Amino acid sequence: MSDREMIHDYLQSLMRFLSRLDQEDADDVLREIESHIYDVMEMREENGQMIDASAILEGFGQPRDLASQYVDHILKGAPPPSGFKAIQRVKRGATSGLRYATALVGYVTAATLIIIGLYKLVDPDAVGFWANESGESVVIGALSEVPAGTHELMGWWLTPVAVLLGIGAAFLTSRLLGVLKLKS
Repeated sequence: MSDREMIHDYLQSLMRFLSRLDQEDADDVLREIESHIYDVMEMREENGQMIDASAILEGFGQPRDLASQYVDHILKGAPPPSGFKAIQRVKRGATSGLRYATALVGYVTAATLIIIGLYKLVDPDAVGFWANESGESVVIGALSEVPAGTHELMGWWLTPVAVLLGIGAAFLTSRLLGVLKLKS
């Protein structure tokens, strides 16, 4: 049996024992173990050592025992098997990064829409939603000069529409952040 076949069989056996986990968690565990196996093989190759997949797999232990450690960690909160902390840290970092990016984009968009809507009341000629005759070019914002060859589309309706869209964007951003917080 080739090294690849042995690793494949080991991972298939491991997957059967991870069946108590939801698919996403089981896939994460499987990817992590596979990564560790290939890391060990690569390290041995770099050190000029013989690559023996069966010896490497023996070092990980029986699939049932290894799966049991991961299942206990994920379902019961037992201490994680060595190596598992690294992937969890990366997942938390990615999730918090996604939360910050979502908050930044969502709330900046909401604030911009609300400011544009309210600024229309202060300087109605400078704020608007313009399009050229063919509708191929559209401009929204507060400008010192109206773009040449355009006409305003919304007039005073820009104020309530922009403010409502801004409030909606803020609400949706808050909801999305709540969902992202639950998943971290």
